Amino acid sequence: MELQPFDPTFDDCTWTDAWTRVPVIQLVPGEYPGFSIRTWRIDEADVCGQRVRLSHPLDVRGLVTADGRLWMSDVPQERLMMYNNAQASRGDVLVGGLGIGLYPQYAVPHIRTLTIVEQSAALVEVVEPVVRIAADAHRVPVEVITGDVEDVLRGEPVARYDTIFLDTWDTLDAAHLPTVNRLRDLAIPHLSEGGRVLLWGYVWMLRLFEEACERLLQVAPAERYSWLRVMTRQRPAVWTLLMPVVEHFAGQEIGNMDAALAWCRDYATRVTV
Repeated sequence: MELQPFDPTFDDCTWTDAWTRVPVIQLVPGEYPGFSIRTWRIDEADVCGQRVRLSHPLDVRGLVTADGRLWMSDVPQERLMMYNNAQASRGDVLVGGLGIGLYPQYAVPHIRTLTIVEQSAALVEVVEPVVRIAADAHRVPVEVITGDVEDVLRGEPVARYDTIFLDTWDTLDAAHLPTVNRLRDLAIPHLSEGGRVLLWGYVWMLRLFEEACERLLQVAPAERYSWLRVMTRQRPAVWTLLMPVVEHFAGQEIGNMDAALAWCRDYATRVTV
């Protein structure tokens, strides 16, 4: 059966311990322009909502911004999700977001070429050498472009890719879905025949949206608008995302929650900004 350009049910949180058997090259701790790389050791971690105890302690790296915010890391959840996306990747690959270099390392054993678009020049300087070492070991040509992947996707296709993997949002937040869907729709015309778009954490964000819908729809119809206004007072993006749910189910008591959530899920895969 031919793959669709995008499968909203592909869950990169699906558990496998295969990532634990793939060595990765980690970044060198220290101070860099605009961020630092720190290291610590863990023997258990939260992985996609589950507490996992590791068979051996794991040294992890974290990129911390100048204001002390953890920007990205190679903790077990990140390794699992990047491994799963890499396993689903084939052929000529375009990546939006360099990250800490995990996805390219997991992907190069079974892809043909790798093109990466990363907005942060400082990050490129630190992470690109690691990616090239991994790619050279598998004779995979790599091109790293400093820029905004959305600008690339908005342009006319000059190359076709078998896989486009996008990972440019900093958190797994359902409020990102309209933006992520827009990037997905921009990416699809750049695919080769039978190609696919992969989006980091998409199913996770859909689940969060469904949970928010369920809480909203359990409120009495006459009170949903006020409830939503209070719950999203500090989050206008969530208000904008959920208001169509209030409007669609206006005045309705929910007798079949599964059917209502199916509508919410379909809506969430289509909404864009």
